[in-house]
Amino acid sequence: MLKGFIHRLHPAFPSLWMTVALLMALTVGAVQGSAAGARSQLITVASGPLGGAYYPVGVGIGEMVKKYVPGLESRVEVTGGTVENPALLQQGDAEIGIANAHIAYFAYHGMKPFPAEFSDLRGLFIGLAPGAAQYVVMADSGIRSIRDLKGKRVAVGPPGNSSFLVFENVLDYFGLSIKDVRPSYISFAEGVSALLDGHVDMAIVQAGIPSPAVQEAFAGTKKIQLMSLTEEERNGFLEQYPYFSGIDITSQYYPQLTATVRTIATSNMVMVTSRMDEETVYQITAAIFDHLDEFYQVHPVARWVTLEDAAKTPIPLHPGAARYFREKGVLEQ
Repeated sequence: MLKGFIHRLHPAFPSLWMTVALLMALTVGAVQGSAAGARSQLITVASGPLGGAYYPVGVGIGEMVKKYVPGLESRVEVTGGTVENPALLQQGDAEIGIANAHIAYFAYHGMKPFPAEFSDLRGLFIGLAPGAAQYVVMADSGIRSIRDLKGKRVAVGPPGNSSFLVFENVLDYFGLSIKDVRPSYISFAEGVSALLDGHVDMAIVQAGIPSPAVQEAFAGTKKIQLMSLTEEERNGFLEQYPYFSGIDITSQYYPQLTATVRTIATSNMVMVTSRMDEETVYQITAAIFDHLDEFYQVHPVARWVTLEDAAKTPIPLHPGAARYFREKGVLEQ
């Protein structure tokens, strides 16, 4: 069932299965052929597509594991990213994976788009740079609230992107559904261009801030603005959907802003599987958090990770990670 699910996400996956099988066979042969008494464990890191942030973060984690955990080797897989990775961990094709926090939550609880509960998922840490929901509208559009979107044309992001799932939750909170809007499934940059050309009424950019697409729009001759939630709306939304977080967008990110924009964000986290033993996961956690300055160098998104907040994952922490965070005093005994 999971192989079929992954194939729907990533049509090229059969060739990936063959590659994985071959690499695993070669790896087993290499380990068996090593010197007597030598012990080596290979772990696979499910990262993301080339060109995105997940891949270099996955490479960084893999390198730090090899460097600081004796007896561990790592291999980093290029994957479809946040929706594919939980399935890879659940079916045993990877031991570490990166995902949006809410996607990990959906997978663990068997919520849409996942076919069943992925109960083997466990949290390693959370805190990679959040993707802020940036609701871009024309300044003279009259759109001031999500409720104003009924019947409007909305660029919701590219097909398969988690921005659509986030927007579905937002619509639901405001008493609407995707049937109440006219969605366009195009990239964030294309969405902003369509807004400027008058082809859509709002473009959603679910990305780190500042976003190049939004920066470019602000720098143009047509006046745009970012729609803000009220404090009451955001608090109510986060109470109903606790796997999201709040974030404020200020002129620090976009100098053209004259007021703070209140919105929501998707946190990013690193997962492991319950099949990994406690000591191994403890050492992996220590490899990263005992050397955070080094981890921060793998990609700018890593610099958001803090020891103080790392244990606040929306799915259960792995016992090995929990032991480390308890020892550091950031998780209750």
